[in-house]
Amino acid sequence: MSGRYPFPAVPDGWFAIAASDDIGAGQVSTVRLLDRELVAFRGEDGRVRVFDAYCPHLGAHLGVGGRVCGDGIVCPFHGWRFDGDGRLAEVPRLDRRPPQVSARTWEVRERNGRVFVWHHANGAPPSYDLATYRGDGTWTPWRVDGYRVRTHVQELSENIIDQSHFYEVHDMVPPDDERLDVAFDGHVMVVDQNIKVTAIAEEGVEVRTRTTVCGPGIVAVEVREGPLDMLTYITQTPVDEEHTEITICFSMKALDDERATASIAELNARITNLQFTQDIPIWENKVYRDRPRLTAMDGPIARYRRWFRQFYSTWEPSHGAERPDRTADAPPAAGPRPDSAATGRDTAAAQSEVFG
Repeated sequence: MSGRYPFPAVPDGWFAIAASDDIGAGQVSTVRLLDRELVAFRGEDGRVRVFDAYCPHLGAHLGVGGRVCGDGIVCPFHGWRFDGDGRLAEVPRLDRRPPQVSARTWEVRERNGRVFVWHHANGAPPSYDLATYRGDGTWTPWRVDGYRVRTHVQELSENIIDQSHFYEVHDMVPPDDERLDVAFDGHVMVVDQNIKVTAIAEEGVEVRTRTTVCGPGIVAVEVREGPLDMLTYITQTPVDEEHTEITICFSMKALDDERATASIAELNARITNLQFTQDIPIWENKVYRDRPRLTAMDGPIARYRRWFRQFYSTWEPSHGAERPDRTADAPPAAGPRPDSAATGRDTAAAQSEVFG
């Protein structure tokens, strides 16, 4: 657990560790994420496997000199061969059955051009799956930009519902339609809102966005305006107690005009990365307030933090923490809604509810 945050550095959920294209057949890659070292490799059957990096025998690093054999991997130190499920399959020159030893393996999914592993602090199996995007039509290749930021994944997604910071930190102004519809359903948060960006034109260009947060590690932002169908697919993976690796992947459905497609894609990438980098100094230098003083101008941060708490199987907030302080202009406390949605009209009431 980090001294900067009261909760664990790595929540439970699916996290991206690599691009699918970066793990070729027979290739072994070392991954330093999730506060540990892993090795990822693609077996002869085409599937990606992920193991803990250190051999259970005498601790050699499987990513430094290890080689793929069939669907498994061979340790570079003594030649122990592990099959695709991590079980010890062969010890060179041993004239009897190998001992029952296994390397630790990770549940793996390949989706949307990325390789994901499932992390759970108590070792529980996956409790949800990953959505697949870009299913119909012709889409542009992924444009990928990566960052390593000194912040926690919980802080990253919280920004999505914090509308008031849009106008202070980013090149935005309040939209004509200031809708903010937030729904929480199991491991998913869906945010429908309009934003008005001034980086394109001084008077601002208003677009409607749908943002789907899938667990702590995935954010998908969809924009559909007229003929435009665009997807910004963001993965955010804890590195250690202080840092998170963020990958911003953009793709759009190709238009008939190739030059127009390329121009729109380039403009979107420029604006998205500009807005992201504008947030970095805030994230890297702020502290976490477990009892924030919230007003009617803030988004449904209280509901968001209660929802996010499901991804910490080994942590509970201390008594009195994770509870927003009401300020003079905040409304009186409201009872829980019968559904899981929080709209712009009830945001203020939601802020005065306790977290736990």
